[in-house]
Amino acid sequence: MMLPAIFGNFAIDDLVFPDGTTRWAVPGGSAAYAALGAALWAGSASAVAPLGDDYPLALLSAIDTTRCRQIPHTMRNWGLYEEDGSRCFVSRSRDRDWSLFCPSISDVHTGRQTAAHLAPMPFARASELIDELRRCEARIISLDLDNHDVSEPVTRDEQLEQIRAVDLFLPSKQDMQRIFPGLPVALALRQLRECAPAVALIAIKCGAAGVVAHIAGSQQILSLPSAARSVADTTGAGDAFCGAVLAGFASHADPLQALLQGTIAAACCVEAFGLSGLRKVDRKTLEERLRLAQNHVESSLF
Repeated sequence: MMLPAIFGNFAIDDLVFPDGTTRWAVPGGSAAYAALGAALWAGSASAVAPLGDDYPLALLSAIDTTRCRQIPHTMRNWGLYEEDGSRCFVSRSRDRDWSLFCPSISDVHTGRQTAAHLAPMPFARASELIDELRRCEARIISLDLDNHDVSEPVTRDEQLEQIRAVDLFLPSKQDMQRIFPGLPVALALRQLRECAPAVALIAIKCGAAGVVAHIAGSQQILSLPSAARSVADTTGAGDAFCGAVLAGFASHADPLQALLQGTIAAACCVEAFGLSGLRKVDRKTLEERLRLAQNHVESSLF
């Protein structure tokens, strides 16, 4: 099977946590976390993202970086975490135009992909990439939304049109609040499904509360609790989830199995600092955790 392709960015982050502790110059970025999440289940994944020569490549040994376009330096962010689990990433002033650190249309043609994930990036760039990936015969496209320096004036209708163009929509709870302000997660999911009936899978990431999802045509809403045994650092967990879901869906087209693989990837991510939790997991451990997670899936009428 062709490697899943992750379109996103690399970053080096300075993090401030709710208890006042800090971690400086932490290598990360959506491309790194999502590609490592996919690699847990697919063996490897292809990152398609601009890559600065200041990024420690040794951390990406499980990822194919041959499609990464070289740029002078990696994007730098402030990452500010709140007590309620929310967080805000803000680019340093010299890196404020973060589209410069995202893949471009030409990057689609650096290789072939049957399955591609679009990590958070400016709305217009994501739409262009979706169109180009379809022209290049990508069969499965997953989408996460931009919550990084959100400034583009995007209407709800425009956002819904973009969502309808993909196969797997994997937003955060905060993303859904921007689309359907004030609605509880389950009700927002129902509203979205009415607007996008053909999207194969919609899965809303709810942090420590797990994932709420709906499979196209199903009469059930699925609830998957977090599989994390401890929490050291939540950075990148949503990206790891998305990469693993794409890899699972592309491999066997079983949405529930793909969701379970995503929850395991997110759990591995949060149990250690930075990228390390996704780099030190053997296949036997993954399969054992997957079997345990299957016993905790709940459903309710849609």
